[in-house]
Amino acid sequence: MLKNVNLTIWISSLPLVFLVRFAKKNPSFTERYYSELVYPWLFEIHEFFFDKFPFSLGDILYLIIVLLIINQVLKKSQYWYIKPFSFFYDLGAVLILVLWIFHLSWGLNYHRLALSDQLGISTNYNQKELISGINQLIVNVNQLQQELVKVDSLPVSPTKSKSFFLKSTTVYHPKNPDLTIGLSNVKRSLFSTPLCYMGYAGYLNPFTLESQINSKVPTLNLVTTILHETAHQMGYASEKEANFIAYQSAIKNDDPYIRYAGYSFALRYFFSELYAIDRRKAKDLAEKINSGVLKNFKETSDFWKKYENPFEMIFEKTYNTYLKANGESSGLKSYNEMVGLVINYHKNIGEF
Repeated sequence: MLKNVNLTIWISSLPLVFLVRFAKKNPSFTERYYSELVYPWLFEIHEFFFDKFPFSLGDILYLIIVLLIINQVLKKSQYWYIKPFSFFYDLGAVLILVLWIFHLSWGLNYHRLALSDQLGISTNYNQKELISGINQLIVNVNQLQQELVKVDSLPVSPTKSKSFFLKSTTVYHPKNPDLTIGLSNVKRSLFSTPLCYMGYAGYLNPFTLESQINSKVPTLNLVTTILHETAHQMGYASEKEANFIAYQSAIKNDDPYIRYAGYSFALRYFFSELYAIDRRKAKDLAEKINSGVLKNFKETSDFWKKYENPFEMIFEKTYNTYLKANGESSGLKSYNEMVGLVINYHKNIGEF
């Protein structure tokens, strides 16, 4: 019986490959019929079941899977050696089934129409535009920092608890600026400490569609992480697009602390891009930033330094490979590509 099931699953790998390739080659079709039609319906079903639980079922699901894998490895430690074909045949069937669930529940969103095409903006920019954007972001960040703490040498401290931001932060729809989306299925990860050592501020579980937030990160980073993961929940799988939506949502918020989080979030990425091409200019521009803002940046840097470890590189390479396998050709660098979206978004509305 099991052999027949596994054979059926293996045969199903062919239509799975066809489905993914078709989605990748036809982004407009994927956008219209999956991302805008099927996926919202799937999300509502997930939300109905999983939003009722105050804790992360996705984390528990992953824990169970890891324990089952360990149990099977221990029970069948000789199986793969004696019957290697049968072992990898069974393992392959499980992986194919997981891939089916992943792509149907959320993964096909990687192949939807690019947000830049939907908004009618470019993602290209030159160094002059990058510097212009940095100057404007510095002005915005400095103004908000002084508004919040009155003294330019003091870092901005959170005005509310992390629990407040987990429940009350609002996301703006990128294609309809007047449409706001409340948070749903955003939960503290049960494994926040392991996530710190892995270098993750949060993640979306593609099977339960819960946003798992690393509750240990500084509140300033927590805010944009919540918005980023909620953008993934909305069906925007691309990291640069999720970053852009997080930024856009933060700067439109009425709370000055959330706006400060958004502008400082973008400023770090802008400086990262400039530093890669002109270190001297980046250092000159950094002198314009209020010392209190720089202290907030140092707070983030010091936080992650505490958890540096030899295995972090393995997690980075694994996630980099995962992103490339799902169409993010730049891998982890795709996070920085939100800079092009931000610059051209502001150019389009007469700013920057």
